[in-house]
Amino acid sequence: MGIRHFWLAKVGDHGEVPGPEVYWMQWFDKWVRLSFYSLIIDTDDGYVLVGTGLVRDLTLRNKFLREWAGSDRCRFTVNEDEKMENVLKRLGLKPDDISHVVITPVQDYTVGNIDLFKRAKIYFSRRGWFEDVVNPRPSPFLNRDIYLPRYVREYLFEEAWNRIALLNDEDTVVPGVRVKWTGCHHRSSMAIILETKDGIISYTDAAFTMRNITENVPIGIAEDIYECLNAYEYLRSISKYVIPAYDPENLNRYRQWII
Repeated sequence: MGIRHFWLAKVGDHGEVPGPEVYWMQWFDKWVRLSFYSLIIDTDDGYVLVGTGLVRDLTLRNKFLREWAGSDRCRFTVNEDEKMENVLKRLGLKPDDISHVVITPVQDYTVGNIDLFKRAKIYFSRRGWFEDVVNPRPSPFLNRDIYLPRYVREYLFEEAWNRIALLNDEDTVVPGVRVKWTGCHHRSSMAIILETKDGIISYTDAAFTMRNITENVPIGIAEDIYECLNAYEYLRSISKYVIPAYDPENLNRYRQWII
């Protein structure tokens, strides 16, 4: 099978965001709490980490969110237990024990600790690499210094350059761990598909909460809502469980995998 075990770790919090960001054209009078997670997967080919956690300095991000929302309700935070080094320590691991790092999507809540992983091969969506990383055009949505800070860019283009791998729209990281490009949220968004002894378990940022999937409601901050709907249909058809990437209820719903 390739996968021995996997864990889901909360690595930060987003506070509450306006409802229409999560549910397309719905919940205008509500706020929705979101959380951030990483996956740690123990495989026959070494440990795979999906997402490295939030950037260490959240000043620019939280300034943007305060100006955008007119409130501090949706600010990013990370507590001590949620820091990547401490997440790994709970598993008896160090950054050098990680052989493969998968980044999806390319955002400041997935790339923040990428420079800790000095030995790992680093995987991006091929589409996402060209659209979200090296695209010379300014992002219409977010300052690149927020979602891809300078220290991350310098690490990728210098020290980690020879360890970067670009994944096709459907590809395999290691046996038992594959990806499928979804788009929907970002050009760099991929579903992580785990082939476990208990069946297929998928992890996706095309859905922020389980309601997106069960009620077929696209995320409101989508770059393409039809890609969202296609992702939900596909993942429902193949998966025993689908883990929405930012749902606080993951801690209760999937407690058997929480670390």
